[in-house]
Amino acid sequence: MQHSFDLLRSAVSKRTMREQITDRLAGMIASGLLRPGDALPGERELAAQLDVSRETVRGAIQALAARGLVEVAQGARSRVLPAASWVARPGPAARYTPEEVHGARLVLEVAAARDAARNADAPTRARLTQLAEEQGRALDDAAAFHICGSEFHATLQRAAGNRLLAALLAEAYGQSSELSHRATAAPGAMRRSWLDHKRIAAAIAARDPEAAAAAMRQHLDRIGRAAKRAEDKRDAA
Repeated sequence: MQHSFDLLRSAVSKRTMREQITDRLAGMIASGLLRPGDALPGERELAAQLDVSRETVRGAIQALAARGLVEVAQGARSRVLPAASWVARPGPAARYTPEEVHGARLVLEVAAARDAARNADAPTRARLTQLAEEQGRALDDAAAFHICGSEFHATLQRAAGNRLLAALLAEAYGQSSELSHRATAAPGAMRRSWLDHKRIAAAIAARDPEAAAAAMRQHLDRIGRAAKRAEDKRDAA
C-alpha cells in the first residue's frame, strides 16, 4: 500500500512540474521572448537549465507540440512555430505599458534581490551562480540564453522567501519579456546582461543585500534604457 502511495505521489509531482515547465515555456513563446523559428535547447541542456529531469522536459515539449507551439522533429531541436499554428494563444491577457512594467520590476525585483541575499540557502546561492555560468556559455544561442535568464530570475524570486512577492514578480517578468528581447537584440547586449547576472549572483553568494539590490537596479536600468533605444530606433525607421 505504501509503495502505491509513493508511486502516486511521484506521478503527481512529475505531472505538476511538467505542467509548470510547459506553462513557463508557453509564456515565453506567447510574449515573444522565444520567437518563431527559434530552436529550443536540446533535451539534456534544457533539463540542466531548468533543474528538472529529461523525462519532465520531454513531456513539456510534447505538451507544447500538442498546442501547436513547437515543432518536434526526430534528431533535430524543437522549433517555435508561428502564431498561425497555435491551437490557442497562451499567456496572460492583461497588457501594460513598458513604463508600467519597468517601474513595477524596479520596485519589486530590487527588493527581491536584497531579500534573496539575506534568505537564500546554500543550494540556491549555488544554483544562481550555476545559472549565470550556463548563460555565459549560451551567448551564441539566443533561445538557450533567454531560457537561462528566465530561470535565473525565477530562482531569485523564489529565493526572496516571500510567496506573494514571487507571484507578483512572475507576472511582471512575464509582461516584460518583449522588453527584454528588444533590450538584448543590440550587439553586445546579451553579454552585458550576462555580466549583470554574474554580479547579482556574486552579491547573493556573498550574502550582501545592498550589493545585490544595487546590482539588480543597475541591471534593470540598463534593460530599460536599451529597450527604449530599440523602440525609438524602430519608430524612426
